[in-house]
Amino acid sequence: MKFVKKIALVILSLVSISSFALADAELDGYCPVCYISAGKAVKGVKEFQSEHNGKSYWFVTAEAKQAFDKSPEKFLPQYNGLCTYGMSLGKEFESDPTQFAVVEGKLYLNSSKKTHKLFNKAATKTISSADAEWKKAIMKKEEMMKK
Repeated sequence: MKFVKKIALVILSLVSISSFALADAELDGYCPVCYISAGKAVKGVKEFQSEHNGKSYWFVTAEAKQAFDKSPEKFLPQYNGLCTYGMSLGKEFESDPTQFAVVEGKLYLNSSKKTHKLFNKAATKTISSADAEWKKAIMKKEEMMKK
């Protein structure tokens, strides 16, 4: 029984360590430039890293890092990286960086394969609703800051 507990503690420690390492980078370490330039979710490396608005992003190459540094807004996900489909419903769900779409040069993330399918069924309408809900959320947060 002690052996099983030790194994469980080791596994838990490894999971915690790997989760912490990924927590160092936004988008779980995926390169924001690759979504736009290659249409793929590709893991970046810590060696090519940039900070933007207090968040760390990893890139696949020095050139990708330079492109981001020159114009980060071009590559950042919409709605601060929250799930687009959820935002269209006025909900703030964390996203899965492998569930994404690039529409008119902008990166949209979704929380799961299911929400991504729903997004794809009516992308334009979903984006329009998400934009409106995002504006409401920002206004609400600004109002709370004034209090």
